Amino acid sequence: MVERSAPERACEQVSGSSTESSTESSADLSTESSTEPRLAGGRRGAWRRLLSALSRGGPDGRPAAIRSAWGQLLERQAVAELWLGQRRVSRTVLGEGRYRIGRDPACELPIEAGSLSRVHAILEKPRPRERDFALEDFNSANGLFHRDRRIRAIRLRHGDQVQLGSPLKGSAPRLRYLHPRSPLEQAVHLLGLGSLLGSGLLVGGLLLASSVGGGSRIRLISGPVKIVSASGQQIDAREGSATALPSLQAYPLHLRQALLASEEARFGWNSGVDLFGTLRSVLLGSGGGSGLTQQVARIYYPEVGTDYSLSRKLRELWVALQLEVGYSKNQILKMYLDRAHLGLGTDGFEQASRLYFRKSASDLDVGQAAFLVGLLPSPNGYSPCNTKDPTAGRERRDLVLKLMHEQGYLRDQQLIDAQRRPLNIDPSACRESSFSSYPFFSDYVLGELEGTRFGLNLSEKASGGNYYVVSTIDPKLQQLAQQQLQRFLEGPAARVGLTQGALISLDFRSGKILAYVGGGDYSRSSFDRVQAMRQPGSTFKLFPYLAALEAGTSLEQPISCAPLAYVAGCRHGAAGGSISVARGFADSENVVALRLAESAGLKQVVSKARQLGISTPLDADFNTMLGGRETLLYEMARAYAVVANGGRSVPMHGVSKIYDLGICRSIYSLASCPERGVTTPIGEQPRQLLRGEDAAAMDELLAGVVRSGTGRAAAAVADARGKTGTTDNGVDVLFIGYSPALEILTAIWMGNDDNRPAQAASGALVAELWGRYMAAIGAGRQT
Repeated sequence: MVERSAPERACEQVSGSSTESSTESSADLSTESSTEPRLAGGRRGAWRRLLSALSRGGPDGRPAAIRSAWGQLLERQAVAELWLGQRRVSRTVLGEGRYRIGRDPACELPIEAGSLSRVHAILEKPRPRERDFALEDFNSANGLFHRDRRIRAIRLRHGDQVQLGSPLKGSAPRLRYLHPRSPLEQAVHLLGLGSLLGSGLLVGGLLLASSVGGGSRIRLISGPVKIVSASGQQIDAREGSATALPSLQAYPLHLRQALLASEEARFGWNSGVDLFGTLRSVLLGSGGGSGLTQQVARIYYPEVGTDYSLSRKLRELWVALQLEVGYSKNQILKMYLDRAHLGLGTDGFEQASRLYFRKSASDLDVGQAAFLVGLLPSPNGYSPCNTKDPTAGRERRDLVLKLMHEQGYLRDQQLIDAQRRPLNIDPSACRESSFSSYPFFSDYVLGELEGTRFGLNLSEKASGGNYYVVSTIDPKLQQLAQQQLQRFLEGPAARVGLTQGALISLDFRSGKILAYVGGGDYSRSSFDRVQAMRQPGSTFKLFPYLAALEAGTSLEQPISCAPLAYVAGCRHGAAGGSISVARGFADSENVVALRLAESAGLKQVVSKARQLGISTPLDADFNTMLGGRETLLYEMARAYAVVANGGRSVPMHGVSKIYDLGICRSIYSLASCPERGVTTPIGEQPRQLLRGEDAAAMDELLAGVVRSGTGRAAAAVADARGKTGTTDNGVDVLFIGYSPALEILTAIWMGNDDNRPAQAASGALVAELWGRYMAAIGAGRQT
């Protein structure tokens, strides 16, 4: 599949800031013993300078020297390093502003690598005065990966490394982010850490002693991310209880060896806790650092929790130590094999084996065992049913096999044979899996959980499990949307050469996403076209008209039909050479839109688009005014929803509630779970963006399009409002509209992934699909 996206255009189209950068030809990781940036001579040098200043004689130079040394003790600087293999390509001290990462030399952080898009990612602070930066994928071809899991965005912490492309491809570069505590903060932290750890273990032990002890009965906690509809219908996780084999010996030896080689080689002789990994996890505020016994503690004991706090780590350590006292190593290993989360709603290797391979775990060959073990770091991410990279699961299997070989579990020929042997995953596994119901929406929800916009640190847990997510999806509308779009693609669209489409419906009063279809057939292409960069055509004219209305233009004001620059005159101009604003919008006259944009100011039009949520690169030129710059269907729908809602914006969202099953008092009652409401994302409170009279005037213009303009094909819905959009040669055709009576807005795009033209296609064709779909919704509500 070939897709058109902004990263493939010149890097200059994304505004950035200058950087202070030092590029080094090479650097070996083995020569850098510290993960901290070398700032002002390091923390030891800063302390030495302060002591020297304090002991220096004479009143003249001492205050300045003390202030300088004290400032260095407080200094914190963020640094971004780009690496290719073991070679550091560049090291940049980050200031305020936006940094583009890509292979285009004009990027602030350029790096030449074949796996990169021209603009691969954006590095910037989510909000002013934030201490750390966030990294966001800029619709790149090969994505971003953190801890071997593909991500859309991540709030970076000191020591984080993000792969720019698949981590299993050795040629992919990586970003290393360094933002350590200041020397003074480090000293204070280290002084208190030892006493805090000891006292914390004591307090945590006392608190948990009543519920955790040697031989105490373990409560089973369901672990995968489960997504349900607004009405409670399960849409993404398999039902059914976990299954387990009767004994540890029933699990094949090579499965146990694969697990130990991949997860914890020291399991057989350690104390059950990884102190160094735990300290690293606490200091960096990240996941990881837990041995198998600690993971068993999290899976089986809700009291442990799943957050990244020091208190949670202390609880985890205490429970792990109690498990080591109360159970043998073999018992703990079997507990893990019985209940480890392996994606698609499966708990344990027996259940996962029956889903993927239609056989018991006792019958797995070594390659299949390695595949299941390879899923553990990111069960949903590496699933063959839900990954953007269909080869990721196989590559993870090969990695586990190599680890088994390195640790002596496999001979050379056994490794070669296992890597050559096909996995033979049962095709029906994906159809039975949770993601086959509404796959594009499931991907969107996981992305919403993993993003930075909610202020929840779910990047690792959303992939691994422990969350019950109540979504906003309406199953009836979703099924209707999927059916109508697929039928239209196979019928009217196919006859004019259109092969793909996307649809999103939302309640424009609340911002709830009701239906979400990112393409025709997810099994053939999981690329989400709701989030794709495509030209909006005349649907972008919403913004020039809104800017003109705000400037005082009336709907009946006459506008000249004479040609302007390279744009021809009106196609349906009046005899006097002018046309009303309303008529110009209904007939989608380009010259009218340009004259209105000029009168309001091209920069003001761009500002209006930004105000209504358009984030993609826009220039203040005629091409942008006519929809020649790429936008996202998702963002265009959000902008039209503001008009539909009387000028008031509400955050679009697919998640209404999240329950953390890891800390529920009872797994049988959601009422016992702490609820994290995420209906209103951080920084997106409802706001009045348009004056009521301007929104009403725009509503009348949109009604005229359906009543007597280019959108007449949508008139199957009596109160329809909307706008058609058609780009040159029918490459992109759209209709975005809403029904006040239904309180639903729907945006539809159709085209081809390879940008193949369909000259007979137009926005009117998509308006026909919109009318059929919305009319069916109305009919369904009447029955």
